[in-house]
Amino acid sequence: MKSTREQPASRAVAGGEEQRLLTAFFVLYKTARIIEESNATFQRQAASFLKHISRAAEDSGTVYIKSISGRYFVNQKMVRFDAEGPSGAAAVVSEWETLGIGGVRFASGISQEEIEQFFTFIAQVKPNSENLESLSEQLKTHRMSSVQLLSRLAEEENGPAVSEEVRKEFRRGARSTFFKAMSVVQEVIVNTKEDREINISKTKRVVHSLIDHITRDESSLIELTAIKDFDDYTYAHCTNVCVYALTLGVRLGLDRSRLSQLGMTALFHDIGKVKLPTDLIRKPEAYNENDWIQMQTHPLLGAKTILRNLKFDMHTARAARGALEHHVNKDFTGYPALRNQERQLNLFSKIISIVDTFDALTSGRIYLRRPIPPEDVLKKMHYQMNVKFDAFLLKIFNDVIGIYPAGTVVLLSTDEIGLVLTNNEKDKARPYVKIVGNKQGLLESPEWADLSLEENQHRSIVRRVDPERYGLDIKHFVLCD
Repeated sequence: MKSTREQPASRAVAGGEEQRLLTAFFVLYKTARIIEESNATFQRQAASFLKHISRAAEDSGTVYIKSISGRYFVNQKMVRFDAEGPSGAAAVVSEWETLGIGGVRFASGISQEEIEQFFTFIAQVKPNSENLESLSEQLKTHRMSSVQLLSRLAEEENGPAVSEEVRKEFRRGARSTFFKAMSVVQEVIVNTKEDREINISKTKRVVHSLIDHITRDESSLIELTAIKDFDDYTYAHCTNVCVYALTLGVRLGLDRSRLSQLGMTALFHDIGKVKLPTDLIRKPEAYNENDWIQMQTHPLLGAKTILRNLKFDMHTARAARGALEHHVNKDFTGYPALRNQERQLNLFSKIISIVDTFDALTSGRIYLRRPIPPEDVLKKMHYQMNVKFDAFLLKIFNDVIGIYPAGTVVLLSTDEIGLVLTNNEKDKARPYVKIVGNKQGLLESPEWADLSLEENQHRSIVRRVDPERYGLDIKHFVLCD
């Protein structure tokens, strides 16, 4: 059984032909489970799949279809693919994981008869009674030499080094999803202010888009949370809190239904501020006692607003409780004061308490007027952990943010200035950076560098740099490719 080491490491983004091939593959896989090989529909779909395979084989000969870390590939090309769609891909890949399968290799010149034989065979496999080795042996016994099952473990370990083109595609997709979420937050807030109906279906769709992107590539969304100079802080803050919360939820292994509820809770957590005077929210000076009394009413106002304006279901119930509890501390200090302290705080409330605090302190818009560096905020939160935050959740969030959070500007040992884009799970001290300047000044064309690679061992991070001191515009660096 082979891995695909011989495949080039660099991956490009697939087009429509690869999408159609992948769809035809999973549709045929699904069809083979419910109808006989002799059925005309099955044969028609097998012929369609053969046509797509033959086209793909014209360029590369052998055709690989793989699922690696939630991403789908046809040969070297990553395919934008909805695994939760009607093709049933998600269920198939879930079974592959149990079996240890990472994908399928089709040899050039495969016949329709061999395709029909393979899909009939694989559709009858029971995940709990087989494994990759036994299936590979059965393929040999049935003389299906044109088809080979690929090891999931080998694909994960070797699996694909993402090219710059693909990284940029991830980042473009993240920006589109992020700003769409901000637009939905704005619409929700405006409609709430004017007592108009909230489009809850639209809100759920954007949450699901965020879930899909975080599942495949969390770093490109986390990077966008580093932008702190949006015109309206409230829209960006709610979106940031949603991104952070969902990333935590994915790390915790929550299923899609609970992630959807968590995302909704995060987007609506501050909705109660809509009911407060605008002058209070935008007040440039420090709050006095009366200001704080008013501000501390927003969790209760938020819960009431959610229950009054949304159709009651599990999403609404979770969101209302999250809005009510997100300023209640671990020891039940904070606000509002809850009478029943015997019941544990809700998991979603604990998550939002952490991510809301982090984003608020690093933004410096409300409660304080200057942002605090992310690493200082995390130190402060760890110091307060026994009183305010859940220790386990805070540790996971710390892993999400890393030593050098996305958006941190750093000085390298080569006297270059870099913008941290992505944490490196294997070595958090050597992240993926965008080099934007050197001794001569800002670069016209920034250079991308993975500090964990051997070719960049001469570069290391010396210290964090205050971008304002050097007149650097983080927003420009993050949004510019």
